[in-house]
Parts: sequence; structure tokens; C-alpha cells
Amino acid sequence: MEFSFRHLSNWQQAGCPVPIGSFLSDLTSGPMTRPLPVMMKAILCARSRGLKTAVLSNNFFQLNGDPFLPLDHSLFDVIVESCREGLSKPDPRIYHLCLNRLGVSAHEAVFLDDLELNVKAAVQLGMHAIKVGDLAVSVKELEGMLGIPLSGFVPGPDSAPWATKLPMDRLTQYLRKALHLSDEADPVAVQQLSPSQSNSLYHLTTGGRHLLLRKQQKTSRAMETEYRMLKSLNGSSIPVPEIIDLCEDPSVLGAPFLLMEVCLGRMFSDHSLPGLTPGDRRALYQAMQHTLCQIHCLDTRVVGLEDYDEPVDYMGLQVRWWTQQYRDSETPPIPAMERLIQWLPLHLPKHQRTTLIHGSFRLENLVFHAEKPEVVAVMDWGRSRLGDPLIDLTFSCMGHCLPQDNPLLTGISDRGLVQLGIPTVEEVMGQYCSSMGLEEGIPDWNFYMAFHLFCLAASHQGESKSTIAGQTGSGRLAEQVADLAWDFATKEGFRIFNAMPRAPHAGTSPLKGKRSKITGAGL
Repeated sequence: MEFSFRHLSNWQQAGCPVPIGSFLSDLTSGPMTRPLPVMMKAILCARSRGLKTAVLSNNFFQLNGDPFLPLDHSLFDVIVESCREGLSKPDPRIYHLCLNRLGVSAHEAVFLDDLELNVKAAVQLGMHAIKVGDLAVSVKELEGMLGIPLSGFVPGPDSAPWATKLPMDRLTQYLRKALHLSDEADPVAVQQLSPSQSNSLYHLTTGGRHLLLRKQQKTSRAMETEYRMLKSLNGSSIPVPEIIDLCEDPSVLGAPFLLMEVCLGRMFSDHSLPGLTPGDRRALYQAMQHTLCQIHCLDTRVVGLEDYDEPVDYMGLQVRWWTQQYRDSETPPIPAMERLIQWLPLHLPKHQRTTLIHGSFRLENLVFHAEKPEVVAVMDWGRSRLGDPLIDLTFSCMGHCLPQDNPLLTGISDRGLVQLGIPTVEEVMGQYCSSMGLEEGIPDWNFYMAFHLFCLAASHQGESKSTIAGQTGSGRLAEQVADLAWDFATKEGFRIFNAMPRAPHAGTSPLKGKRSKITGAGL
């Protein structure tokens, strides 16, 4: 329902005049403006499984120009408000507007509303719809449609094979002490966000606070590295989440874990950024590169990281380490991997700079401002170190050389980047080189891409070794990625050959051996 109080000074209620100011104050501070915990947990669960969420609100402006309903932009991919669009439910145009911004068709969407006329309008457009009455019943109905649990707690073994239960009593006791909460504080709600062989990430809600907990699953120094980095970078020019604690007491959760604040904002897993305008996509990618330059320009002495050991032959060490990872998990031999193991050490970049590197710099590890093209937090610093900064830059472009349906790493090589507004590889390299003052460009681009794909194939081979699928269809994925890596190695070989000086022949002049700034970057 929409209201307009522009020309009113009093509101008649039960035959008595009520000052409009107090009425609005009561209205905008009442229960309608407070989020419903059941629905908030359902939204967090849905987003943790990669589903996109939107709010389609018949909102109105208050006298001060602020919308009546305060909406948390970090919870939704798209927010459509009637007061901003000049349309309201059940007008089908506002439904279409929401669907277009989400980048989905009507039959791919589930619409929830407590008004029958709004639900009917959604159904007529081809959307799945739920008439919300009892919240718990509606959430159960939504669970049935989506096929995933939306209770807000860690899923059980029946819902996901990787779900891990946490000892809630010990965790609750630890959190109340670490966060200085009273014994009457709200129960701790837990949602597992992502599993891996090395650690698992959980979203915690308690005492009105949203927290991230990263639990280590095997022996590694990644936890200590990330804790130190976040402590050191707090207050620097690099945006990072606020770290709360590194708990190394195994009696709490059975393994070390990190606890940090949730950074509110937008996170993206799809590199094509569906639902955004071409201009917004370009601005976000530019913000991403700006943040990467900030990391590579940081003076480590200023933030207390001067004792980080400077590596000798960093790329050589990386090639040897990943080669050993492949050998340790080798199943049937992959011909392209064998060729790469011989080729990579012979073609290491001759000129390597050394800066602070993130180690896993990609779109999925960035939190963007809810409304502006600005990075508000860089996540997952467990692989950070001093090393070759081009490792970060080229890793951030991995999606440019893989198709959208690649199961190992979602890419955008088969999307129309110009139409989407996403910078090409050449543009990304150009922006970085201009910002970092690299006049010679990045002649070894193809080597770095071959290296990253080699690492991806070796990593997947390790993850799939113990499974039957890894020895059959899934194992072929590693072979396909290795073949792509060898394609880049071949391009690099041609680049080196074409850059070599040659003896002059009759009627010709010798080649100068000049390098293009970004050779072979066209994918």
C-alpha cells in the first residue's frame, strides 16, 4: 500500500486527531520495519547455495526522503521499490522489471507474498508462487520447491554429503566469552557456506551480530597466515574484514578456527554479473583491478610485515610444488601434464617483481559496496605471501579463458564481453600496466595462464583421486584443463620464436624482436 502525507498535518484515528509526525514515527519504528528471523535465515540459506534473491516492495518515501521500509542490501541481489520506479504490485511491469534485473525468466523464479492479488499476478506471468500466511509453513513449502533446507542451521547428512555438525554447546560457550554476551543472548544460528579439503566456512548469527567462522580441517599454516594478515592490514588502504580471534584450542571445535565480522555488501560467484547493467559490470571489474593494485603497491614495512621472507625463484618453487602435488595424486597419466612438467621449468619468467600477493585474488573473494562500485573487503588471505604479483593478476583473469559451464571454475569465455560491458583481457592488462607503470606490458602472459591451468588440473586430480567419479568422467576434466594449459604453452612458444632475432635474408631486414605489450591475450 502506498501513502502520501505531503499535505496532511493531522491523521484522524478513532475520531481523535493525531499529529502526523508522531504517527509516522510510530509507523516507521514499529514491527513492520523489523526483519522476520525465520525469513532472514531462509534468505541466508538460499544465498549460501548460490541462489539469487530479490525484494519487490510496495514501499513509500517518508517526509525526510528516506524509504519507509529499511532494506538490507547485503541480503539481496536485486531490490525494486515502488516509490523509486513509479510502479507497484500487482502491475505486471514491476514484476518484469525485477526479473530482468535478476537475469532470470519467470518460470525460474519463486515469488512469495502475503496478498492474494499479488500472488495471482505472479502466477499469471508464469512464476512459481507461495501465498504467505504462517511463516513456518511457507518456509517448508519453499524448501519443497527448492529442494534445500532453509532452517538456518548446519544441514544434516541427508541434505548434503559434506555437511558437518558443530558442537553447539562448546561453540556457544566460546562465543559468549569471546563476544562478551550474556547467558540470555539469542541462540547461535549456524549455516555452512562452503566446504573444502582444507577448511570449511560458516555463517554465525548471535546477539544481533553476523560472523564468519573458518574451521581448519587439516594441518596447515593458512589459518595463522590469514590471522596475521588481517591483523596487519586492518587500518591500511586495503579493505579487509575485522578479525576477532584465532582459536587454536582443539577442545572447542576439534580444530583451529578463525572468527571475523561479516562485511555487508554484495558478493558474486557468476563472473558475468547477471542482473547488472553493462556500465555497472565494467565499474565493478575496474574496482576489482584498482584493489589489486592497492595490494601490490603496499609497503609491507608500514604494516609490520617486513619480516616476511622474500622468496628466491618464486615461480620455480611454485612449479615444483604443484608438480609434486600432481605426482602425489596421480591416477592415469595425463599426456599434457607430462609435457607441462617438462616445459614450465624451462620457460620461467626472467624478470620477476616481488610484492605482497593475495594468492587467490578472484571475484568470489571480494565484497562490494551495496550500491557503489567499490570493494569493501578482500577475503581469504590464507595463501598470501611475498611473491610475483602477476600471479594475482593473471589468476583474476582465469574466467576469461574458461566457458560458463566449466565445472571446475565458472568462466565467461563464451559470453559476449563487449555486450555485457565486461573488460576484455587486453583491457584488464592495460589498466593494470598503466596503474603500476609497467611500460613493457606483460610479455609472459601465456606462461602465467598455462601455469594457472596446470595448477587447476593438478588440484582437481588430487580432489578426485579417491572417488570412482574421479577415475572416470570427473578425471577427464583434469585432462581437458591440462590440454587448455598446453594450448597456452604453445602460444608462448610461438611468441618466443617470433621474438627471436634472425639472420637477414636477401631483400629482407632482420627482425627487431620487439614484444607486444600483451602478446597472445586474445582468447
